[in-house]
Amino acid sequence: MELHPLRVFLTVATEKSFSRAAEKLLRTQPAISLSIQRLESELSEKLIDRSAKDLLLTDAGRIVLEYARRFENLQGDLDNALAELRDKSSGRLTIGANESCTLYLLDHIERYRRRYPKIKVQIRRSLSSKIPGELIDGDLELGILTYDPEDERLVSTVIYTDHLAFIVSPVHRLAARARVSITELGNETFIAHNVVSPYR
Repeated sequence: MELHPLRVFLTVATEKSFSRAAEKLLRTQPAISLSIQRLESELSEKLIDRSAKDLLLTDAGRIVLEYARRFENLQGDLDNALAELRDKSSGRLTIGANESCTLYLLDHIERYRRRYPKIKVQIRRSLSSKIPGELIDGDLELGILTYDPEDERLVSTVIYTDHLAFIVSPVHRLAARARVSITELGNETFIAHNVVSPYR
């Protein structure tokens, strides 16, 4: 279905007149009538009660009017989104990150804001396990993770390499060791991240 006949129908229903709709759309009244007839034929439904003195919509017409308004709003949203895409100097960037990753972002965000002062940067603190889904759903534009989500719907790039270390008391039996095997750590008690953390 083309959107133009829906826009014509929306104008007719809003103006409650074929002639006023023709004036607003800069078209002839017969052209407006023909557009409505073609839309009715395509939908196999009568949209306007032509037996009424005033312009009245049928039940089907009222349903189509509701969706025509939605399409019109979506068209406006699409135009705004494309305009924002063309103008990189304004807009919003929503970044999802867990608590530890947000610390690494501060310097980068400061430089980004200096370069794009009109772009609003929002940091949304979230669990690492939830960030891939939020990216896929479109709730985030960018996610900072400590692991590769391995999802073909996402593209990941390594931006920083971190190093993990075990910390023990100076008097601990392993404190003087330069290397420790995983087997030796098997019987140790740890203070660690919560269960849902990738680090754990």
